[in-house]
Amino acid sequence: MGRKKVEMKRIENKSSRQVTFSKRRSGLIKKAREISVLCDLQVALLVFSPHGRLYDFSAGDRCSFLLLNLHFVPPFFTQSINLLIKL
Repeated sequence: MGRKKVEMKRIENKSSRQVTFSKRRSGLIKKAREISVLCDLQVALLVFSPHGRLYDFSAGDRCSFLLLNLHFVPPFFTQSINLLIKL
């Protein structure tokens, strides 16, 4: 017996959405770590929670450097990036 396919749609209940985010975030980070080891890749992963909190993962020197520098981006630059993303 196999698993039933889950329809991909937005979860309306906020608490259920937060629980799903927490569980899937850890699974996504695990997959990023696995592919970096199996394929000898440098991987950078950025995930923003529904509340706007940043979660990151990096495997490799260049990715670690990139993510470290993202934490020190000036606010005016971050606002510009957010405006570009919305376009």
